[in-house]
Amino acid sequence: MLRDIRCGKCNRLLARSAGVTHLQIKCSRCGALNHVKTLSLEQSSLDDKESDLDRHTL
Repeated sequence: MLRDIRCGKCNRLLARSAGVTHLQIKCSRCGALNHVKTLSLEQSSLDDKESDLDRHTL
């Protein structure tokens, strides 16, 4: 199942992904640098929860 990855500052859709363990992406709208990483290497049906992602915007 694909998961939406959105900008932490302006909420723009940046990508759709499945199985990412670490991603760094710059928003083309507001220029914020977004870091996304999963807390677990195992993919499960619980991955749909926002609490499974650690998002930081610099």
